[in-house]
Amino acid sequence: MEQLTGELQRILFQQEAYTVAVFKVDSQRITAVGPLLSAEMGLAYALEGEWTEHPRFGRQFRFSCCRMLPPSTPKAMEKFLSSGLIKGIGRKTAKKLVRSFGADVLTVLREEPQRLLELEGLSSTKATTILESYQEFAFGENLMVSLNSYGIDGDQVYRIFRRYGRESLEVIEANPYRLALDLRVSFDQCDRIAHRLGFQGDEPMRLQAALVYCLYLARDEGHVYLPAPELLTQTNAILAQSALYPEAPEEKSLQVQVSEAAEAQVIRLFGDGCYLPDLYRAERFVAQALRRLSQDGETWPVDVESVIATMEEDFGIRYAEEQKAAFFGVAQYGLTVITGGPGTGKTTIVRGLIALVNRAQPNGEIVLCAPTGRAAKRLAETTGQPAFTIHKALGLRGGEAEPFWDVEPLEGDVVIIDEVSMVDISLMASLLHALKKGARLVLVGDRDQLPSVGPGQVLRDIIEHEVGAIHCLNHIFRQAETSAIVTESHRIKSGILPDLSGRKDFLFLRRGSGADMLDALLQTVSRAIERAGYGLEDVQVLSPMRYTEVGVWNLNKQLQERLNPFNVGKREVKAGGHVFRTGDKVMQLKNNYEKDVFNGDLGFIEDILLSGEEEADEDTIVVRFDEGRVSYGRSEWEQLMLAYATTVHKAQGSEYPVVVMPMTLQHRRMLRRNLLYTAVTRARDKAILIGVPDALAFAVTNQQDAHRYSGLSRYWDEEASTEFTEPEAEEASEQ
Repeated sequence: MEQLTGELQRILFQQEAYTVAVFKVDSQRITAVGPLLSAEMGLAYALEGEWTEHPRFGRQFRFSCCRMLPPSTPKAMEKFLSSGLIKGIGRKTAKKLVRSFGADVLTVLREEPQRLLELEGLSSTKATTILESYQEFAFGENLMVSLNSYGIDGDQVYRIFRRYGRESLEVIEANPYRLALDLRVSFDQCDRIAHRLGFQGDEPMRLQAALVYCLYLARDEGHVYLPAPELLTQTNAILAQSALYPEAPEEKSLQVQVSEAAEAQVIRLFGDGCYLPDLYRAERFVAQALRRLSQDGETWPVDVESVIATMEEDFGIRYAEEQKAAFFGVAQYGLTVITGGPGTGKTTIVRGLIALVNRAQPNGEIVLCAPTGRAAKRLAETTGQPAFTIHKALGLRGGEAEPFWDVEPLEGDVVIIDEVSMVDISLMASLLHALKKGARLVLVGDRDQLPSVGPGQVLRDIIEHEVGAIHCLNHIFRQAETSAIVTESHRIKSGILPDLSGRKDFLFLRRGSGADMLDALLQTVSRAIERAGYGLEDVQVLSPMRYTEVGVWNLNKQLQERLNPFNVGKREVKAGGHVFRTGDKVMQLKNNYEKDVFNGDLGFIEDILLSGEEEADEDTIVVRFDEGRVSYGRSEWEQLMLAYATTVHKAQGSEYPVVVMPMTLQHRRMLRRNLLYTAVTRARDKAILIGVPDALAFAVTNQQDAHRYSGLSRYWDEEASTEFTEPEAEEASEQ
């Protein structure tokens, strides 16, 4: 290994800790590639690695270990402290620290931290923030060196430190397979660490971790469980990938580990199904709670026909017979499901249900919910009633470890959930657990849309097994018949190729190559904004995949340069492989209840505050959402992504005036009827598809949806007689 010392001058690329940068070593500039946790221009670093020859970029120094060298002069120390690497220190505070301690500020923080508390004008709260941030910074630098020796690269060190903190080394050395289960580090990588630590290939720890790891992978693909034979097959395949442990375990050894894992309740069994414990409990509870709801409910003492007649007169409409049937269903049953495509009147029914409940239960409380913030906002706008995300209504914080029964009770006498196709098995369990005794549940959604991102296919299972009163809306109303978006989406749903003759609100632009598609897409979006009067918030590009020339990543980069190019006076910051710039369209990636923003919310970067200018303690992105301004410190930037383009899955529950979508056979793996249908039905005014007709035809005819193992039907078909134990009691019995 060769060692170099140089000054960091430019970052060429960075994703988490993986960095490509230019260093000045002596009088020469070199390109270096490797893990860099704290990258700050103008600071000196010691690199350990070797020279390599890249076929495209030429000579590079590929380093495996890097540590920052303490600044040696007061001026360099002030620059470092103003960089934002240590929270609580801005430009003014940096000057104060250097005036007091000179170039020895870091030595003081490390060896004499009490001296910081003696500084005049520095509050004890701010001093504590600075010291804690420095300790984390210093520990992270040392952890990088230690974990590099196990072959763990920089971006993984970053994630490990965020998960385990100061126990990182202890956790890994005790059980390296925790990394696979907690952080989804590849099982092969865990094997390499385990081998270096001296673990054997037939360790029960390794075999049991592989079983659980397979169940995690299955959950990520939408499965609630895996049949035991399939779990054993997939586990064997993962274990066989290791060159360090080439001897495959006997199937009997794995079966023993399944039994031991089940005894320890690390894996739960039902029939031949193997479950993660949280999904096992959630599915059992959902199956029995839905069955109970479907059998409950006393008919309301109200003349439904009279209420319908009054609503028709008040609203100036005429309900179809299938819509009227839905009103009778809600008046009679504890569980009602209303499903239908665009233009079939689902929203009209929900508005009518509110009037029906107010007539039948004058003092009854109605709760309206949807899975995402945008869907809840749309529900509120169309009904004129308050609506909430399901998570917010239940007091869920969005953490993976939240048990489904740890929710705030819903006080609603009637709870109406819109866009329920997006609700997975765990969220449905939370919702059902929160319902008060005697409450009625109304589920509204489109069974033909994509299933939930999370595990299960709850809406589909309920409809297929006719649990509760099921009302399928098929009639397209007159006001919707003039919309090509509505008519063509129903053709797609039926497996019929849409009409490509060029109706103004449903267009197909034929382009052959990826470059031509990209060019046409950029022009289409630009014209919609510059000539057709739409705002940037009105036009949404959807793509089935993240990668490829017309995938989400490249589309965001190209659209950003086209619609929001850099110019003098416009600030930008780098985050991983992305650039965030004032004026950029961005999306929130997960629910954040402290900031009151939710997964799928769209906003615009209004300002970027740089810590070195004393505008903030750390670099901060300020985003304006519909509800107001939200600030994100550097550690929170991973919650944001550029949103000029997004995946179809991320667009579920949302509606946009204009949707533009590339159609290429490069996306064949994702092109399915329900994905295309979901994308088209996100558009309100215009749906514009760009690409090759063969890709469109493939998507329309490909009805095969990825199979999901869901056990709800097994409970219902077998009429399971055992009642589900209340989760709290079951938890106590397992301790």
